[in-house]
Amino acid sequence: MPPTKLTEKDLKRELHGFHERYPKLGDDQLFVLWFLRAFITENETEAADALCGGAKDKSVDAVLLDAETKNVFIIQGKYRETVNGKNEHRNDVLGFAQLALNISDKPKEFTEFCESLLPEVAERLTKARKRIMQDGYRLQLYYVTLGKCSANLTTEADQLIRSADCNATFQLFDGRQILLLLDDYLGGVAPPVPSLDLEMEGGNGVEVKGIFHRHDTKTDIESWVFSVTSRSVAELFDHAGTRLFARNIRGFLGSTEINRGMEATLKKEPEYFWYYNNGITIICDDADETNSHGKHILRVKNPQVINGQQTTRTLFKVAAKNADASVTVKVIRVTRKGDGTSDQFDTLVSNIVQATNWQNAIRASDLISNDRRQIEIERQFRKLGYWYIRKRQTKSEARRIAGSKRYHMLRTCKKITWSNLFSG
Repeated sequence: MPPTKLTEKDLKRELHGFHERYPKLGDDQLFVLWFLRAFITENETEAADALCGGAKDKSVDAVLLDAETKNVFIIQGKYRETVNGKNEHRNDVLGFAQLALNISDKPKEFTEFCESLLPEVAERLTKARKRIMQDGYRLQLYYVTLGKCSANLTTEADQLIRSADCNATFQLFDGRQILLLLDDYLGGVAPPVPSLDLEMEGGNGVEVKGIFHRHDTKTDIESWVFSVTSRSVAELFDHAGTRLFARNIRGFLGSTEINRGMEATLKKEPEYFWYYNNGITIICDDADETNSHGKHILRVKNPQVINGQQTTRTLFKVAAKNADASVTVKVIRVTRKGDGTSDQFDTLVSNIVQATNWQNAIRASDLISNDRRQIEIERQFRKLGYWYIRKRQTKSEARRIAGSKRYHMLRTCKKITWSNLFSG
């Protein structure tokens, strides 16, 4: 079966679904709303409330303040009819990057800048400035387009933003990257984890001489194998939460025999945990080795734990009391095509999952939990007030993910059919 190639028609279909819920929004606003939901927040209402802008918006289409992560997200969207068909104008891209300098400018200059803005946009940028300049929030600018942009222009915008007097970053999503993001969205990875730093173990009586690095030039698959401390694993989950396991076929299984065994090892002999445990497997879009403050780091882009969720969650649960424990991590970088082709990537991930997840036994229903039809069923049921539990997990885990809103819980049965209803 040939790989499925995503196109602008697939994106339009998703935008049409948003249009049914927000009929007053135009295509540009729907595009920005979808991006917010696909890349930044799981809360659709929060994404919709972040929209702003108009004729005098100074390239500001949305402003979202995230108190939990201490980030300010500002988005400029350019919805095009075709993917990678039109080049973005230099003035548009650099003008958007200039916002970082305007926001971090002196009070008088910032006030003058706001005078030419729509009142709503000026008010939001004023709140954003306060968070950035007084509360230490990080500013993240996203220029999002279905068109294309030269690498030189993107670099120029990135260099411009570095001169701002605040902690700011700039990222441009072109049509190719939007299709990859759409592929993740349709695959249930929304929003993804943009990046994480994996600190390689060293010190505390442990001597590590480099890492194992393998690059297969035939498949262009690159891998790293190294050891990390339980503290570092706990920090990963603390930072990313359950989004880190979106491609995993199961949720947290709670107090299984295997999980209880891991806890017992961590409590009684944590120094032997590395020898007893199979480790954690992470798949990602890209990875780079670097050094930061004397620490050897592997920085991974769009990481997903596809094997080792139970290990990760157990280490997070008891890591504070067992700092001596460590675990093996395997990171696999798989290059995805820029046309949104998904079948080959999904097949590889599925094969790795089936080959490596064996300590807590896999059921037939687990293997279809990430099927796109299951994900669509989940989304459609949620609109009706039902939380469709497509992954095997504890009831408390399902309710925690559902959040404060009251849902009726609907889950799959062990025989793959999905008619088992229980009260929420």
